[in-house]
Amino acid sequence: MAVALWLRVHDLADRPIHFDEATGALIFAEYIEIDDYRFDPTHFHGPLLSLSTTPIAKGFGQSSWQELSVSMLRTGPVIAGLLMVLTPLLWLRTIGPRSTLAAAALLASSPLLVYYNRMYIHESWLALYGMLTAAAIYYVITRPTILRSILAGLAAGLMFATKETVAISLMSWTAAGFACWLLMKNYRCKSGAAPELKAYLLPAICFAVSLLLTASVFYGGGLIDAFRTYFVYETTDGHDKALGYYLKMLVLPKHSLGIWWSEGSVLCFGILTCIFAALRKKGVPSVAICFLAVGAAVHVLIYSVISYKTPWLMLLPWSLACLLAGCVFSGKASHCNCVGKSVVLYGGFGLCLLFQGNQAIQASGRLSNHADNPYAYVPTSKNITQLPAWLNELDDLIGEESLEPIAVIGQSYWPLPWYLRDFYPIGYWPNAPEEITSYNVIIAMPENTAACNQLLAETHVPLPRTLRSNVPVTLYLKNDIWNAWTEPEK
Repeated sequence: MAVALWLRVHDLADRPIHFDEATGALIFAEYIEIDDYRFDPTHFHGPLLSLSTTPIAKGFGQSSWQELSVSMLRTGPVIAGLLMVLTPLLWLRTIGPRSTLAAAALLASSPLLVYYNRMYIHESWLALYGMLTAAAIYYVITRPTILRSILAGLAAGLMFATKETVAISLMSWTAAGFACWLLMKNYRCKSGAAPELKAYLLPAICFAVSLLLTASVFYGGGLIDAFRTYFVYETTDGHDKALGYYLKMLVLPKHSLGIWWSEGSVLCFGILTCIFAALRKKGVPSVAICFLAVGAAVHVLIYSVISYKTPWLMLLPWSLACLLAGCVFSGKASHCNCVGKSVVLYGGFGLCLLFQGNQAIQASGRLSNHADNPYAYVPTSKNITQLPAWLNELDDLIGEESLEPIAVIGQSYWPLPWYLRDFYPIGYWPNAPEEITSYNVIIAMPENTAACNQLLAETHVPLPRTLRSNVPVTLYLKNDIWNAWTEPEK
C-alpha cells in the first residue's frame, strides 16, 4: 500500500490535463454548479465519476469550474487505485496469503494501473467495482445464496452506474462461471460438487434486481437512457485499432526512451499459474484459477475484437490478470517443492516487480507526457499549459483594453477550454465567421488554419502552438498587440 500510494501521488498534478479529463471536469463542474446531473446516453458514460468527486471537491473547497484543480480531480482515481490493491484480500481464504500478497504487489506496481489511476477518467472506479464484482460472482458460482447474489448485484450495479462496458464484463464472467460449473460438475473439487443449474435461478433473479436497484439510485429517472446508450452511443473518430493492439501495448517488449517496456511477465506468471494447476498430482485445477483465467481472457478477447480501442479499457482485464498471476504462489497452483524451483519462482517474481515498478516510475514521472511513452495516449502538449500565463501577460500589457473576447475555431479543441476557463467571453465556432477579424486572439484547429490564414492575413500575426500530440494549432494575435508585445522596452 505504501508503494502504491507513492507511485500514484508523487507529482500528481504535473502532467497536463488530458482531453478526456477536461471534458469530465466540465461535466462535474456543471453538476456541482447546477446541482442537476443529466445522463447523456450518446456520450460521456455514467454518473458515478462525478458523484464520487463531489465529497473530494468539498474537502478541497472547490465548487466551480474556475476553482477546480488537477490534483483534486485526480484524487478520486488515486483512491480507487489504492482500494483496488486491497481487493485480493477478498480471495484470501481461496488462494492463500502468499498469492494474496503477490497479487496486491502486482496491482500496486503495474505501469498501466499506476498511469491511469493518476487520471480523471471512469476506468479506475470501474476496475475497482469490477474486482469487487468478480469476487462476489465467483462465490455465488461456488455456493449460490441469496445474500451473495445481492452483494454481487450491488457491486455490478456500481459498475453499471460508472460505465456501460459493464455488459462486456458480465458476458466474460458468465463464460467464466459456466467453465467453473463444468469443472465442478466433472471433477471432485475442494469447493464441492457443482450445484444443479436450477439452484442458480433465484440467485440470478436476486442479482438482476439488486443490480437494477443499485443503478437506479444513481441514474434516477435516467435508467431507461442508461440502457438506450447501447443503441445510441456515439464513438469519436480516431480510436480504431488493429486486433493485436492490446497485446502489443502490454506484452510485446519494446525499447523506447532509453528503457524496455513490457508487462509480459504478468502474462507469463498467469500462464504458469494455469500450468501448475493443470499439473497437480492430486485433485483438479482450481475453480478460482479457472474463473480468473477464463474471465480475463474473454475480457481481452471481446475488447480486442471491437475496433474501438483505448489503453484504459484494459484496466479491469489487466487487474484480473494480475490477480491470476499472483496465484502462482497458491497451494492450489504451485508444486515447486524443491529449493531450486522455489528460488527461481520467487526470484523471477521479484525481478518482475522491480522491472514493472521501474516502468511505473518512468511512465508516470519524467516521461508521463512523452508521445513515445506506450501508456501516454494522445497526450496534451506542455506548450499549451503555458498559454494562460502568456495571455494574462498580454492582458496586463494592453492596459485598459480587454484581451477578450477570444475565438476558438474548429472541432476537437479539448482540453483547450480547461486552460481558457479564466477568460470570458470565449466563442467556439466550427468555421471562422467574418466578425472574428475584430477579435484580439483567435485559436484555429488544423482543419481551419488555411481559412483563418486567408481571413486574418491583414489583421493578425499567426503563431504556431501544439495542443495535443500531433495536433498543431495556430494562435492569431492582433497586429497592434503583437507590436506592443515585441516592442523593445524604452
